[in-house]
Amino acid sequence: MAKASFISLLCMFLLLSYLFNDVKCDTPFAPALYVFGDSVVDSGSNSYLQTLIKVNYKPYVIDFPFGATGRFTNGKTVADYVAQSLGLPFAPPYLGLSSHVDKRRIITGVNYASGSADILPESGTALVCPCIDIFDY
Repeated sequence: MAKASFISLLCMFLLLSYLFNDVKCDTPFAPALYVFGDSVVDSGSNSYLQTLIKVNYKPYVIDFPFGATGRFTNGKTVADYVAQSLGLPFAPPYLGLSSHVDKRRIITGVNYASGSADILPESGTALVCPCIDIFDY
């Protein structure tokens, strides 16, 4: 029952995102977008980690206007659609910010998601260094 409700909500969200894909606004609906998650919303964090789980090459993101970005899709992620519908720029990957100063001056949001992320330390240990903390990078 809960799984069916989740799938229904996800489908409704994706449909609304598709319908409002071309909506542009002068002022954002929200001041910032902070993204937490795994490969579903990762915008390229894994490109900066010592891991085998990387997707910064073709065919990934072949439909994205800027080329390979480390997203686990062939185009935009759900977080990208949300940012676009809110009138915000795409949230950059936290590890892609160049300096400590850049990481403290995040005013429109940031993406902390990382492919193979989980709350358990054992998760992803087959392909990733055990229990990577992205804030140590």
